[in-house]
Amino acid sequence: MKTNSHKKKHEKSIIEEKLKRIPIKKLSKQSGFCKRKPRKIKPKNLLLAFLLTIWGSKKNTYGSWANKIGILINDTVSRQAICKRVQETLVVFLQNVLKAIIEDTVGSKIQGAIAEKLKQFKRILIEDSTCIKLNNKLEPEYPGSRNNREKNHAILKIQTTYEVIKRRFIRFKMTNFRKNDQGYSPEITEIAKPGDLVIRDLGYFVIEVFKKLQNKGVEFITRIRRDVNIYGEKDEKPIDLAKMLKKRGDLDIKVFIGEAERLPVRLIAIPVEDEIANLRRMKAKTNRDRRLNPSKKYLFLLGWDLFITNVSKEKISCKDISAIYSIRWRIEIIYKCWKSYLGITNVMHNTNKTRLETFIYCMLIFIVLFQVHFYNYYLCKLSKKKPKEDIQISMMKLMQFISNNISCLFSINYFKNNDWNKLLDKQIPYYCAYEHRKDRMNFNQLLLKLS
Repeated sequence: MKTNSHKKKHEKSIIEEKLKRIPIKKLSKQSGFCKRKPRKIKPKNLLLAFLLTIWGSKKNTYGSWANKIGILINDTVSRQAICKRVQETLVVFLQNVLKAIIEDTVGSKIQGAIAEKLKQFKRILIEDSTCIKLNNKLEPEYPGSRNNREKNHAILKIQTTYEVIKRRFIRFKMTNFRKNDQGYSPEITEIAKPGDLVIRDLGYFVIEVFKKLQNKGVEFITRIRRDVNIYGEKDEKPIDLAKMLKKRGDLDIKVFIGEAERLPVRLIAIPVEDEIANLRRMKAKTNRDRRLNPSKKYLFLLGWDLFITNVSKEKISCKDISAIYSIRWRIEIIYKCWKSYLGITNVMHNTNKTRLETFIYCMLIFIVLFQVHFYNYYLCKLSKKKPKEDIQISMMKLMQFISNNISCLFSINYFKNNDWNKLLDKQIPYYCAYEHRKDRMNFNQLLLKLS
């Protein structure tokens, strides 16, 4: 007998919506994590429960993890059952899920206005690393600095590649502290494509890498080390940059760098304010490494921002090079969010390599879901509602909002349509808006400056 009754459909959380797009069952079998149909602990619930654990009591224990799975499946799960599942195959499974979630952002639409000068590039890639101190027991797997005088010698380093235009992560890679940024630098050539712009920090400065990028049709902007040899077109001896700057004040000229490489680049020197220059000189003079005794020439050059690039003057002016390079600071804001609000450093003190990597990959999955999907979802909604207004939402404030209200955001049946819209339309614009400051520009103002 037919009835007119029907089941009420609930709004799913953003976590549920995004994970539904990922073939979790397939990935669990491919990784060897699931060899048969799971009885109680399904891969998806295992991941959701872990995220609920780290954002609940903040105690990353097997007992708490089991408790959260029990709530999700309306049953009981022992801590021993969870402990047995934490194996190398779980790490491989989480790696595959993270990769799938990152790839799911490839075709995402660009949210908000993009500066005209940035539209000349297919992608703008920035790269940096962040470190997490670990228990000394993990030193064999993740050794720290050889000169570290502290008791804790184990350090994990996460290398991150971020794409500015689409506001998404391209790649994460976990290494130990002893693989420095210069050693990691060549790996950008694996993912950079013709038409991309790569913005590099001094830590990744390797002339041979810039040469490979240039040969691939990839453009770059980077600061230049003050000890690098700079040559004119017909010069056999290096240019005396300090002497040239004393005469000209600023520069935007074509030069060659590297005694052996002779890489053709554009050299840009922009004077900085006296206050900034003096602060740099004071730091150089008081450096705790007494082997670094700065020369007068070196101290003089600290009064300029020195860049090299293979981007032509027709594309980007000297003035805009500095503004575009400052976009690199975005990744520092991202890392600050990870540590201050998203809890990536909350690693259990007594943990092993597998448990550590399980925690880190789960955290990175959470970060992509919220620092990319949730952030871009809201930017898209706001830009549609107010297309003529600037999107003034701070990533840091939004991540703080998420951290403070994570239990609500994770709740599958908590939000109805009206409640969700109220959250987006009222609370987030109110609590997550940039503050009005006269001393510096926020990220969106910086992008608008390049229009």
